[in-house]
Amino acid sequence: LCIGNIDEKQAKEVAELIESHFLKSRPLADDENPRFRSLRLPTKEEAIQIYDESVASREVPIIYEALAHSESEENNAVEVVMQTASSFELGFEGLAIQELIGHMAYNSAFNQLRTKEQLGYIVSAFTKKITGGGNAFCVLVQSSNTLPPGVEESCLRWIEQFRKELENMSEERIAMEAQAVRANILEKDIKLAEEISSVWGEILATVPHTDHYKNPVFDRLERFADVLTLDDNKIDNESSIRSAADLKKRVLDFYDKYFLPSSPERRIVSSRVYNRKAKDKFDENVGKPGFISCYDDARKLKQHLSSFPTAPYW
Repeated sequence: LCIGNIDEKQAKEVAELIESHFLKSRPLADDENPRFRSLRLPTKEEAIQIYDESVASREVPIIYEALAHSESEENNAVEVVMQTASSFELGFEGLAIQELIGHMAYNSAFNQLRTKEQLGYIVSAFTKKITGGGNAFCVLVQSSNTLPPGVEESCLRWIEQFRKELENMSEERIAMEAQAVRANILEKDIKLAEEISSVWGEILATVPHTDHYKNPVFDRLERFADVLTLDDNKIDNESSIRSAADLKKRVLDFYDKYFLPSSPERRIVSSRVYNRKAKDKFDENVGKPGFISCYDDARKLKQHLSSFPTAPYW
């Protein structure tokens, strides 16, 4: 890729030079390429099958726990992770709705967990793309005054509270938030280095895939943003969302399917980190069903999990 103060003839000369000097080696065979997989977290019903009925009474059936390394560490931390689906399964529309929810959730989580409940200085809610095709919505809190189980409980209550906020939010407000996300996605690269990085990113995204997906999709972000463009007359093969009412319904349906405790499809895990003063609390859960406290616990769980498809969503 040549961008900048170079013409077409010079660009071809650079490509020929690189090809003649560096590309004479044998390319890696398909099975020699590293492959990254993202595992599906279990639903509550699946967790009961993996462990036993004792995990059924907990809202979060799988809990990872660790102890802070430093003796002087005074903070505790919790990250609640709720998996959605693979990028391939979500497609342009699902990913856009997930991004919109993450955009709207941040201020709500900060206001409730940081400003009102004063749990800690670090509070965030965001979407996460996981290597291997997975996606998730996360709530993260670091607290020096509340132990991880209490922080986790507050996070879970906020997740239900935010669902009510979304339901009470006007269609116009949601449409306005969607336009803010769209504007952010379509923000132009200011520096040449940023433009090069964006283009190379699209090229490198095709590397793990077969020849069917080897052509870079340089208009991916535009197609992604089109999902959030509300127009009754738009022609968009990626989404059937046309109005603010359509968008609000999709947002609520998405939230209900992946994030509410009543959903049979919710896949949730909580990661807790205890400070050293709370070591006795950490030790109480070691060996209990559904608690992951060591490498062998993680290996046992992984043996039961399937992986997400790695095919791209474009």
